[in-house]
Amino acid sequence: MQQTLVVVGLSMAVVALAISGVWRRILRLFWISPRRMTVGRLGLAVSDAANVDRVNSILVHFVGGFNQMLTQPTVDACRRYCDRLPVLFQPFAHEGVAMGYTLRHLFRYDAGRFEESLVKVRPDFRYLYYVGLGFWSGMRGHALRRLHRVTAGLDPMYRYLCYDGYGFKHAFFDYPGDPSRLRRLDGLSGYERNAAYHGVGRAMFFLFMDRPDLMIDHVASLGDMAEEAAAGIGLAAVFVNPDRLQLARELARAMPARWRPHFHLGMCFGLKARSINNLDQFETDMAEVDEPIRDAVFASIRECDRVELLVRSEDRDDGYREWRQRVTAWMTGHIVYPLSEVVPAADRAHAETEDAMAWGARR
Repeated sequence: MQQTLVVVGLSMAVVALAISGVWRRILRLFWISPRRMTVGRLGLAVSDAANVDRVNSILVHFVGGFNQMLTQPTVDACRRYCDRLPVLFQPFAHEGVAMGYTLRHLFRYDAGRFEESLVKVRPDFRYLYYVGLGFWSGMRGHALRRLHRVTAGLDPMYRYLCYDGYGFKHAFFDYPGDPSRLRRLDGLSGYERNAAYHGVGRAMFFLFMDRPDLMIDHVASLGDMAEEAAAGIGLAAVFVNPDRLQLARELARAMPARWRPHFHLGMCFGLKARSINNLDQFETDMAEVDEPIRDAVFASIRECDRVELLVRSEDRDDGYREWRQRVTAWMTGHIVYPLSEVVPAADRAHAETEDAMAWGARR
């Protein structure tokens, strides 16, 4: 009887806090100061003035989304905050909003409620929400078993983006001080591990943005996951700079040959994400690049969408892996690296004939 009264009392206290709004003042204790999240304070290898300004802006808007999620009276108010920001930085604020989701709900997490209240309301930022949720698991130091519970019940393909966010956190904050901290990711099973290293690659881009030589050296040290990290670098390079696509294409040319198909895929996925965040702005950005490049970008995005729908219709257990592998294979045969132009149909037919003849000779 006494235990029941205690539980009831605690429940009433939680309800009272929620109704009164006092909980928002309590959660303010978890605020992250924007002053702590700068290129200089984090020791990032970013030196170009324009890049420093961009990364600092990304960091402050990401933190801003997180802080708003803790203190705004409603989630709608958080979304309105994000929508008032410059289009370039809105996705990072939405990612921060997702990072604050479980903390706002006093650590009461439910996969269905997360998707109903965030993902389905604003599907244009769906990728960022899953990444942000996984980032929070990394910040909380969740064990892999706990991370599996977080992802259980989420969209069967997009749930892998939580592992991406989890990997990003460990690479961005932990790796510089102790590279061995990434070994935790090797305990993940199946394609979850690959997805986590996509996030590692995204982090490497931020850590060594203006030192591609160091970026390549550190990624090479990841062994069998180097190619997965290269995909993350490709994604981050275009997502951070959708209006400066030439920077990502220059970095792409510095990548070792064996990483290039994966970097190429990352570019496709990053631009796909930008296109659904704000199509008008994306088309404005793409209008600034040469027509062959623009054609390659839009052709890749169309194939990305087509393959996703196809894989979902097949109801595969390995849908996320299959999605990425099929798009990688298609881009290798249809798009000149790095997003330079669409391979003419005649050239593709010739290459396919040569492949078929070589296969027949091997038999």
